[in-house]
Amino acid sequence: MTSARVSVEQLEAVIRQMPDAFTILDFAKAFAERFPKVWQALVERYGFYGSGTRYSALTYLSNRLSSYSKRKTPGLLKPTPVGWKPEGGRYLRRTTREERQRFGSPWIAVYRRQEDRCHPLQKCVAP
Repeated sequence: MTSARVSVEQLEAVIRQMPDAFTILDFAKAFAERFPKVWQALVERYGFYGSGTRYSALTYLSNRLSSYSKRKTPGLLKPTPVGWKPEGGRYLRRTTREERQRFGSPWIAVYRRQEDRCHPLQKCVAP
């Protein structure tokens, strides 16, 4: 049975293949393609948006990305601001009709990649 947990290594593997700016919906699609068994385990454990649960596999991945972007050691994502104010514009935008049906919120976070840098305490991995 595959674990319904996502490791930092799995997050980073998918982040490396993402464009410079992407949403959780883009990330979830790429994650499901790269790690189908883990994605299926997440859906089985948390459900999918629209399945009657407030916390879903998308929520789990979104929380993991948000936490990853705010961690103290530099990562592959630019830090997202605290508070998510729509006026910030750069990290938050209105959803399209299709996105709103899939995600549920009128606003969606836009994650931004940064250069793959090596941290002294981490292994250096080429992008």
